[in-house]
Amino acid sequence: MMFAVYLAHSTVFRLAFLRLFVFLPVFLLLLSFPILGASASPVQNPLLTEGLKLLQANDLERAKRKLEEFLKLEPTSAEGHYLLGVTYERKGDLPSAVRAYRNAVQHAPGMARAHDRLGFVLGLQGKVQEAIGEFEKAIELDPNFFDAQYHLGATLWWTKEPDRALAALRKAVGLAPDHPEAHYYLGLTEKLKGNLEVALNELHRAVKLNPALAVVRFQLGLALQEAGDLDGAVGEFKKAFDLNSALTEAANNLGLALIQKGEAEEAVAILQALVRAHPENAAARLNLGSAFLQKGDVSAAVEVYRELTRIAPTSAEAFYNLGMALKQKDEFQAAEAELQTAIKLDPALSEAHYTLGVVLWQNGRASEAIASFRAAIAQKTNYADPHYMLGTILKQQRKLEEAILEFRQTIDYQPRSAEAYLSLGQVLQQKGDSDGAAAAFAEAERLNKRKADEQAAIFAVNAGLQKLKRNDLAGAISKFREAVRLAPESPQAHYQLALALRGSGEKEDAQLHFQEARRLAPYLKPPDSSE
Repeated sequence: MMFAVYLAHSTVFRLAFLRLFVFLPVFLLLLSFPILGASASPVQNPLLTEGLKLLQANDLERAKRKLEEFLKLEPTSAEGHYLLGVTYERKGDLPSAVRAYRNAVQHAPGMARAHDRLGFVLGLQGKVQEAIGEFEKAIELDPNFFDAQYHLGATLWWTKEPDRALAALRKAVGLAPDHPEAHYYLGLTEKLKGNLEVALNELHRAVKLNPALAVVRFQLGLALQEAGDLDGAVGEFKKAFDLNSALTEAANNLGLALIQKGEAEEAVAILQALVRAHPENAAARLNLGSAFLQKGDVSAAVEVYRELTRIAPTSAEAFYNLGMALKQKDEFQAAEAELQTAIKLDPALSEAHYTLGVVLWQNGRASEAIASFRAAIAQKTNYADPHYMLGTILKQQRKLEEAILEFRQTIDYQPRSAEAYLSLGQVLQQKGDSDGAAAAFAEAERLNKRKADEQAAIFAVNAGLQKLKRNDLAGAISKFREAVRLAPESPQAHYQLALALRGSGEKEDAQLHFQEARRLAPYLKPPDSSE
């Protein structure tokens, strides 16, 4: 899955943003095997008792022989077939496990455990709809059967049926509140529904219950990244990779999060190590090139992207990013060729059409540029940048009505674009609409001031953090208050002020700013919050 990040103005690089659940089987975190010794009726036959003991001791071959011996004497014993199914499942012989579980439910249609395990093994075989049916049968027989509710919910999340999944997973969490994987899948399902704050709570709960689950930390990192908490995301990606170095997606997304934070040096180190260990990892190479670009090493980025086009000759993103890097080096002819290749490979890649348009415009080929910008808009109608560039060219060509339309559309899709308001004001002024021009210029000035204030607020927060390091609490509070004044909608300004105020004993004022930080960014909670 691709994730575009604006690195400078309208320059968009394609970054590889991997979501682990695309690659991992749904049953990775599910209970691998049933709890034994929980039979519906006591095990009385000596052969069956011995088979169960061998199974509990994981002596699978002897357990299989003993259970088969028992079933020759008692071929209709559902319990015998069920335990034989568990034995085959543990041995990895899934077809034999399915046969045994089917025999169990044939002889005892009301055995919920057998329906659940049959569903589980069918799921491992990729027979997802059959698996769902078996889980539902188990739940119909026993609505309070945790395993079946959990398996059903996780499988429905996998099939992207979040409403049905939520019902099962909420029931599962209610039945086993301390089961980390149940909270994990509930978190993923809430995220799929768009309930990011609830998802974060569930994922945090899963990590608290079992800090050693690398995949859970990885998904928590993704959720934090989506919420805008890049520091939190970086921390979780690092922990996930430390726990499981085979989890290359964690390292890749760690590099991406560092790029988003502007920490190009560390991102380069992480991604270079990943590429050395996994030369075939195209996503890591894509992000490594972007890290080099952010670092200002355009030549290194070009080298990375060129190698990527050789490794992945059908990757439109590789050729697109190479074209972008060559454009930064003012190698316009070469950039045009790579961008044309990207478009040929993926005509729907709107950024490639847009960037080609910019290259053509910079080389005085306005009519061709217009065609490229219109092609970008055709692929993504709410793409503000090509609308703005179209307006700019039309303004130069004195096609004022058409230019006004493009600038207004830019504003519709990117309402905080001061440049669009300024250009709109200039065109309205040319048309003699002094009131409209004045209003547009005023909004451009307001947006520019807001942008400057937000930047100044970031500097004030950083200055406050430096004062804290020097134990200057009063000075830090002053800087954080300045940040809040400059940018009242900055969650970090409120959060850092709240922490400092609490440290100085001003608990009531601190609580107000904690609440405002939480309203603006739900992931920001007081350090001692139990939520």
